[in-house]
Amino acid sequence: MFFCKRNHLALLVLSSLSASAFADNGMDARGMGMGGTGVASAHYLTAGFYNPALAVNYKANDDFGLMLPSIGVTVHDADDLYHKVDHFQEINSDIEDSIDNGMLTAAQKEEWTSALNELDNGSLKATVHAGIAASVPNHYLSAVLFTQAQVQAVVNTDIDQRDIKHLEDFDTTPEHMYSTVEGLAGGTADIGIALAKSFDLPFDNQTISLGVAPKLQKIYALRYKKTVEEFEDSDFDAGHDHTEKTAFNLDLGIAYKPVDSITVAFAAKNVIKQSLDTNQNISRSDSTAVTYLVEPKYTAGVAYDNGMFTLAADVDLNKQHYFEELAYETQFAHLGAEFNAWDWAQLRAGYSISMTDYAQNMVTAGIGLKPFGAFGIDLAGQYGEDNNYGAAVQFVITL
Repeated sequence: MFFCKRNHLALLVLSSLSASAFADNGMDARGMGMGGTGVASAHYLTAGFYNPALAVNYKANDDFGLMLPSIGVTVHDADDLYHKVDHFQEINSDIEDSIDNGMLTAAQKEEWTSALNELDNGSLKATVHAGIAASVPNHYLSAVLFTQAQVQAVVNTDIDQRDIKHLEDFDTTPEHMYSTVEGLAGGTADIGIALAKSFDLPFDNQTISLGVAPKLQKIYALRYKKTVEEFEDSDFDAGHDHTEKTAFNLDLGIAYKPVDSITVAFAAKNVIKQSLDTNQNISRSDSTAVTYLVEPKYTAGVAYDNGMFTLAADVDLNKQHYFEELAYETQFAHLGAEFNAWDWAQLRAGYSISMTDYAQNMVTAGIGLKPFGAFGIDLAGQYGEDNNYGAAVQFVITL
């Protein structure tokens, strides 16, 4: 029976996420509010998330910084799969009652068939990221200790016409359906240290900073594919089924200040390519694994910051792929702005432009509240067409 109902679909996505971000729109709440920018504009505490060279971006009165934690989630349900499966579940329940009572009608069969066909090739994507960072700024070698987890998950449905033919031929729903639900998830959990040093150039007030972030990286991958009947009956346990491995990786960054208010920057994230095969989740239709990819990401950025206003722009220089067998890739240009009211409150807005056909443009907004300039909270949200939503929150202490 096709009991892939809404709460089961949500459970699959959330269980996948708990194993460890598709398009990332900022790795912290401030970055999300500013359209996903950060390579040239990030706070020194988030240098490990965007560009290790920015670890030198502390103020003269900064003695200690702590972010505990930063959490963000995005969901893209372009096919409205979340509601379609719930709609089908209601119809399926009604038609089974009618079959049991010998009262099945042609109209019910047509409605059931239509609702099932609407699920074909449906897709729901989700990302989540979480991070913690701590730093004691100094003039010798700026350092930010950070830990960061991020994951990408996708749920796909594939409807087999043999299930519909069975209803047409025998006036009953199939005992063992061929239609499938597949969940894929992959993610990383990093712990590292961003190290940066600033150098004065032989030109008036020009500086350049170089940064490196060595990190220990744990990689997770998960595949779950069953017939819809098996999916309903199984006790899905992401913690038991996933594969994992530990690797070393590296982030690099550079930031150049031609004048004090302008930063031009470049960052290379995950410069050592990694891959991991998922578990071989065996079903009647498929018993193969899927390969999760951790690819290098290169981003250039520029920012203007006069203390009260910040304008930033980032451009991804290469496409990101997530699963070797999945036709999905992302690449973005990001624009962001921030108004800082004397370090007590911030208003942020941004826009993220997709450079591929697989993702949508997004508008973002955010606020920051930092009474007395020490303890603060940042909130952000994003919206795009085709049911594309996101939100982020973080708590910050700077002394």
